Amino acid sequence: MSFPWSLTCYDSLGSTSDFCKNQAEAGAVNGLAVLARRQTAGRGTRGRAWTAPEGNLSLSFLLRHDAVDALIQVMPFLVAVAVHEALGSFLPRAGLRLKWPNDVICEGAKLCGVLIERGGASGSAWIVTGVGANLVTAPEIEGRRTVSAAALGAEIAPEALAVAILDQFGLWLGRWEREGFEPVRKAWLDRAHEPGARLAVQRGGDYIEGFFAGLDANGRLLLQTDRGEIQTFAAGDILLLG
Repeated sequence: MSFPWSLTCYDSLGSTSDFCKNQAEAGAVNGLAVLARRQTAGRGTRGRAWTAPEGNLSLSFLLRHDAVDALIQVMPFLVAVAVHEALGSFLPRAGLRLKWPNDVICEGAKLCGVLIERGGASGSAWIVTGVGANLVTAPEIEGRRTVSAAALGAEIAPEALAVAILDQFGLWLGRWEREGFEPVRKAWLDRAHEPGARLAVQRGGDYIEGFFAGLDANGRLLLQTDRGEIQTFAAGDILLLG
C-alpha cells in the first residue's frame, strides 16, 4: 500500500499542518496523520487564518514518495476527489461539488478547504496536506459564502471523516500510480462545477471573468473569456458568479 497511514488524535493543537511539518523535518515516516479536536492557529491558503472550533475537522497528513516532483502537481486533485468522496458518503443528497482546485462546496457555499505544502531537501522531500471542514459551525469569510454539515442536516464525527478521507486518498493515490493523471482528472471534472459556470479568477490585483471550460492535461484551469479566448491558470483565487 502506497499510503499506510496512522492517525493520532489530539485535544488541541495550534496548527495540525505545522505539527506535521515539524515532524517531517524530524524524520517522521510516510502516512503520519494528526487530528486536532480544537485548532487554535489554523491556516488557510495565502496566509489566511482558518477558524477551527471544536467539532469541526482539522486534519493534516504527511506524504513521502519517490515521485514527489510529479506528485505535487496532482495532489490538489487527488485530495479534492478523496475529500469529496469521503464527505459525500455522509452527505449523499447534498449535491456537493468541487471548486478549482480543491474546495468542496454546496450550492456555491464553502464546506471544506485544503492546504498543500512541500518541503525537505532532495531525497527527504515531503508533502503535508491540511484539510479543514465545517462540520458543526461555518466561519465567516469576507467575500465568501460558507456552510456547515450540520446546516445540511448531517452529524459527522471528525474522527470518522478523517478515516474516510485517509482511506479514499490511499485509493486515489494508488490509482494515480497505476494509471496516471487522466482518471483523476476525469473524476475531478465529474464532481466539479458545471462546464459553462461563470467564474472570476484573480490575476494580480484584478479578476478576469469568464466561463469554466475544464482542465488541461496538467490540471490547469481553463477559462473562456467573454471575448471567446481560452486562458489557463495554474493558481489564483476563484469566485463562482452563478
